[in-house]
Amino acid sequence: MARVREQLALAVKYGTTSQAELRDAAAAQNKSLPIHRWVPWIAGFSAQFVEDAIEGYLPKSNRSRQLVLDPFAGVGTTMVEALKAGCNTIGYEINPFAALAARAKMESIDLSVQRLSSQLDEFRLALEVFEAEVDGRWAQGGEEAVAEVLAALSTARPSGFRSRIRFFSPPIEAKFLYALGHVASLPEMEQTLFRVALGATMISYSNYTYEPSLSSRPGAGKPLIENASVALPVCRKLGEMVDDIRWAQEKFGEAWRRRQRNVISASYFNATVPSGSVSLLVTSPPYMNNYHYVRNTRPQLHWLGLINGSDGLRDCEQESFGKFWQTVRQAPPIDVEFSFPELAEKIRYLRGLSIDRGAYGGPGWANYVTTYFNDSSRFLRLVRRQLKPGARAIIVVGNSIIQGVEFQVDHLLAQMAEQSGLAVEDIRIVRTKRVGNSIIDSSVRNGHNHHEKRKTQLYDAAVILRA
Repeated sequence: MARVREQLALAVKYGTTSQAELRDAAAAQNKSLPIHRWVPWIAGFSAQFVEDAIEGYLPKSNRSRQLVLDPFAGVGTTMVEALKAGCNTIGYEINPFAALAARAKMESIDLSVQRLSSQLDEFRLALEVFEAEVDGRWAQGGEEAVAEVLAALSTARPSGFRSRIRFFSPPIEAKFLYALGHVASLPEMEQTLFRVALGATMISYSNYTYEPSLSSRPGAGKPLIENASVALPVCRKLGEMVDDIRWAQEKFGEAWRRRQRNVISASYFNATVPSGSVSLLVTSPPYMNNYHYVRNTRPQLHWLGLINGSDGLRDCEQESFGKFWQTVRQAPPIDVEFSFPELAEKIRYLRGLSIDRGAYGGPGWANYVTTYFNDSSRFLRLVRRQLKPGARAIIVVGNSIIQGVEFQVDHLLAQMAEQSGLAVEDIRIVRTKRVGNSIIDSSVRNGHNHHEKRKTQLYDAAVILRA
C-alpha cells in the first residue's frame, strides 16, 4: 500500500501577516464566467482569485492610474479582472494562441455587437450550406467523395503539422478549412474573435483530447470521430462571446475603453515596462510540472497559422519560461547561476539518480530543474525593478516532484525573492488538490530506482512579495 507524504506545512519564517482573503485558485471556475469562459485553459488561476488579490492588495483610490501587470498572461484572466476593477493592464504571453485569446478579450469592448451578430449569421449560414454538401458526399462515397473538396482547400492546411494519427477526419477537416477561409475575409479585430472561437472548439471535434495533456482519442480509450459539425460548436461559442461583449459594454463601457490594455506576444524577459511603474503584479509562471506548456496548444498554433512549421514551435519552447524539458535535457550540465547552496545541493542529488537512463534520468532532469530556477531568478530581478515602492507581486506556483524528489517551489521562490531585494509578506496555500495519481505515480515523477513507492501531495501556493 502506498504511503502518502503530506508536505503542506509552511516554513515558520513565512507566516501569515496580511488580512486579505484569497479564494480557491482553481481555474475551472472560469468556465462559467463572462469573457473568461471563451477559451478552456488548464493553466493559471480563477477570476475570483485575481479579484480578491486586486481588492486586498491594491489601493482603491485612483484605480485609473494604477497599472496591473501579468508577465505570464495566459488567456488574460488577470487582465480582464484588472479592467473590471478600473485599472490599466499589461500582459506578456509567449504562447501565440493564448496571446490571441487575451487580445480578443482586450479588444472586444471596441467591437460593434450589431455588426458581430450579422457576421455570425452570415458565417453560420455559409457553414451550414457547405457542411450539408460535405455530409452528402461523405454519406454517399466516403473519403474518396470528399477528396475533391479537400484538394480545393489544401493550400490552407498547415504544412508543418504532424500527428500520430490524422488530426481531423476528412469531412471535418474540409469543414474546418472552409471555416478558416471564411474568417480570413473579416476585418482584423472580428477575425481575431472568430479565430479564437475556432481554436477553443477544435479539439472537441478532432481525433485528439486533453487527458489531461494533449493525446489521441484512442490513447485515452475514446473512439475516433468520423464526422461531426464544425458550425454548431463554433457558432455556439461565438454566440456566447457576443453575449459577453454586450454584457461588458453595458456594465463597463467607456471606462473600459479608456484604460490601457496591452497584450504583448513575447517573452517577459524582453519586457520594456518602465521601472517603478507597476502597482500590482498577479501571475502564475509555467509550473515546473508543466513541461508541455507550449505543446498542449500545438494544433491551435499550426492550424490557425500562428507559427511557421516546427521552427516556430521550437522558438516558443526555447524562449518559454523554464524551457521545454526536451530542449535542455541533452545539453552539458547546466549550473545554477546564483548563490543558493541548498538548492544547488538538491540538484546535484537529482543529477546522480538513474544515471543509466542518461538524458531521461537524473542528468537530464537536473538540467531542466536548473534552467527553471535560473529563469525564476531572472524573473524576480525584473519584478523587483518594475514594482513601485511598497507594491506587491502575487505569484502562484506549485510544488513539483521530479524523479521522486520534491521541490517546494513556493519556499524556494520566496528565498530567491529575498536575495533579489523583495520582502516575503506571505505564502498561502490556495489549492491542495491539483492533479490525479496518474501524474503523481508516473516514472517521470518517482523515477525507477526507488524501492519504496511514495506519494507527495501536489498543491498550489500564492507567494506574496513586497517591493
